[in-house]
Amino acid sequence: MSRISRSPSSSPLFRAERPFRSASIPSNEPSTSTNNQTRKNLLLSENQLSNISKKLANIRYGSTPELFEPEPLETSTGNPTFRRESQTHTIGDFSPQIQEYAIIEELLYVLTGIDGVYIKFIYPKSLSQDESMDEHTSEITPDANAWNAIKYDIDPTLDPSLKHLVEKLLPLATYYMSVEAFVNLCSRYEYGTINHALCSGIRVFIKEYLTFMAQLEHQFQTSTRFTLQRLWFYAQSTLQNMKVLHDLAMAIRAIQIPPKHDEEEDFDAVIEGLQKEEVSDEIHIPEERKGGAILNILSERLIGLSGDPNCKKMYTYLLSEAAVPYFEILNAWIYHGEIKDPYNEFMVLEKRNVKKENLKEDFNDTYWEMRYTIREGGVPIFLETMKNQILLAGKYLNVVRECGVNIANPEEMQNEMSGLTQELNINSERGNGPFMSTRSEVWAAVDGSRFVKNLQVAYKYANQTLLNLLMEDQQLIGRLRSIKHYFFLDQSDFLTSFLDLAKDELKQPASKIPQNRLQSLMDLVLRNPSSVAAYDPFKEDVKVCMSHFRLIDQLLCIINPSGIEGGVKDPRVDTFERSQSLSSSTLTSAIPTSTADLSGFEALILDYTVTFPLSLIISRKALTKYQLLFRHILNMKHVEDLLCNAWMEQKNVIWKTRSRNPEIEQWKFKIFSLRNRMLTFVQQFAYYVTNEVLEPNYRRLETNLTSISTVDQVLQFHSDFLDTCLTECMLTNSKLLRIFNKLIGSCLQFAAQAENYTELLTHLEQEQRIGRFGLPNAGIADTSSSVFESSMRMLLKMEEAFLYHMSLLIEALNYYSAAETVQFLCLVVRLDYNQFYNNNVTRPSRQR
Repeated sequence: MSRISRSPSSSPLFRAERPFRSASIPSNEPSTSTNNQTRKNLLLSENQLSNISKKLANIRYGSTPELFEPEPLETSTGNPTFRRESQTHTIGDFSPQIQEYAIIEELLYVLTGIDGVYIKFIYPKSLSQDESMDEHTSEITPDANAWNAIKYDIDPTLDPSLKHLVEKLLPLATYYMSVEAFVNLCSRYEYGTINHALCSGIRVFIKEYLTFMAQLEHQFQTSTRFTLQRLWFYAQSTLQNMKVLHDLAMAIRAIQIPPKHDEEEDFDAVIEGLQKEEVSDEIHIPEERKGGAILNILSERLIGLSGDPNCKKMYTYLLSEAAVPYFEILNAWIYHGEIKDPYNEFMVLEKRNVKKENLKEDFNDTYWEMRYTIREGGVPIFLETMKNQILLAGKYLNVVRECGVNIANPEEMQNEMSGLTQELNINSERGNGPFMSTRSEVWAAVDGSRFVKNLQVAYKYANQTLLNLLMEDQQLIGRLRSIKHYFFLDQSDFLTSFLDLAKDELKQPASKIPQNRLQSLMDLVLRNPSSVAAYDPFKEDVKVCMSHFRLIDQLLCIINPSGIEGGVKDPRVDTFERSQSLSSSTLTSAIPTSTADLSGFEALILDYTVTFPLSLIISRKALTKYQLLFRHILNMKHVEDLLCNAWMEQKNVIWKTRSRNPEIEQWKFKIFSLRNRMLTFVQQFAYYVTNEVLEPNYRRLETNLTSISTVDQVLQFHSDFLDTCLTECMLTNSKLLRIFNKLIGSCLQFAAQAENYTELLTHLEQEQRIGRFGLPNAGIADTSSSVFESSMRMLLKMEEAFLYHMSLLIEALNYYSAAETVQFLCLVVRLDYNQFYNNNVTRPSRQR
């Protein structure tokens, strides 16, 4: 029986997705080369070999392919049909036996994607056109449902019984063409190793399908008992398997890509992305169609179809094959701290623009949090509960590797960690194991039990290695003690000597002070053998700096979103809103500069040099918090020193001698009383900050650091320590901070007037002395009465303002002790131990 030519150009396998690179065709001209040169062998790929085999099948029996396809005709049913002008007879002209023989031979071609004579493919518009994937698109197909819309034009004269069996067999051709097109496309390199491994697993079933077709052809050629009914019987299991593969391909094709939202990105990240685009013109496939998303589809379908033993077996095999490259990347991450992910498939995302060098410069550098992060939507569901442990294991080893420490191989890790009996489990505080939400079918497919053991070993080794590096090699506790000496002034003899030596420089405006001079004086003090700091091995890391902003301005810009002018202006409001924590705030670079130039005492700060990896713990953000606490303590120490100097000056004879004028005695009493209240306030507040806040919290920090088990606990304990100190020192509440600033301002104003008080008293006493004729030296008219009255009014105003703000501070502390921390009650007891401010002070009716 003669057959017409079968044109392979009408098959979607040759039109739907073409290979990314075409094979190079060698030139026919002979090439001139030396004797040592050999001609390279030209190897055909698997797809090319398959296409050539199909073309050879088209020209069997000596027929030649037609140059043009027949034009479709509209039938009465509305579906296009094709002219069969080359046919001399229709299939209905033959007997049923000949029809069955012809249609079986026809099916052997159609089931492999080749058009037949009596069975023609009717492709949808998206497949009938040239839908080969362009080099700059990332879509799998123009229409994901196009493969389900393929129809077949069967010769209408075919026997109805045979036609019914043919219609039941034709979906097998659709499944084969759909799966083959999916494999040809997703095998392209830009789809990533997970898709490559999945396609490799699918090719095993395609090979079985083609083997099955060869067996059918052998039966057809050799057995006289081979009928269409027998073919239908043999195709049952193959039809089911190919439908499973087709459904999987359609599920991946139907993945919806969410629209991208315009989010703010780092400038360095944008530049890095532009550089990558300039360097490479590769096609970028969305993350939803590669990597962990593919493994999620396989896992979900494995769990959902596990009731069918055949489906479960197929998906188990496909998942095990597709997960191999993913676990190779995962093992490189947890064993070496490296991400070998050229296709961006891994669950951990590396941001190369975040560098460890920024820890020394940027206040809000987030190297530890942002250098390596979890990729949203890229975590396989069977690793969801272990993603934090996977992330930390690689981050720990990455830090160790960047410090130049050799990392053991997996076998050595196993031997070193075999002695540890207590396993580390990040999820232990939640009360569930890492496998509570993972089905056993998925774990069996990916060999999850062995991976969990490897992960535990790698995590314990990475954590223990980095902890030893920080605690022993880098001496973290020793560093923290050194910082405590310099920033918390627990042994501040060096500061007293430094302030004495730099007294003249610090009285000048901060902009005119040479910092080199101050640094030289600080080095001289720290190297003094009589100083406690001389025995500190880290004293060379202490630096002297000058701030450009007042402490109150800097703090208000940090904790108050509306800036210095924002917030409630009346400090006597009944309801005190809780301010933001410094740990969640961002240091803005737009801190307004002060109108008046700062003095050296106001601008003096200390800095500390910290190297990597200690800069992960003692980062620039942490050092800024230390500096804020240092300036807070130094400010109180400076005010206390000024008040003590005023006290020493007022111990002279002229202050002790009783005056003849009772008004002068009353004026002196008010000065003594106000000075004593101010000095008591400053001393009690300084004692509260140093002995009831900083020292207990630091002792608690050291105790916690001796019992840590993970590096993240070190970061958390240190961050909590600083945040607690700032909160309990009233540096995170704008309203308390403003009240405290008013009180310190009153103390400074009084200290500035103390020297004038002595001069005024001396002048008044000279005028009150009895002269030669029994009259005061000043005569009948008191020339200093106006100056004295002005001083008395100013003194009364300062006293009234101080008493008012003290009572307001105590009221606010009582309120915030219930809203923020009960530690404020300790300060209330110290400031108002005898209830003087609470009971005996009459508050003014308006804010002063």
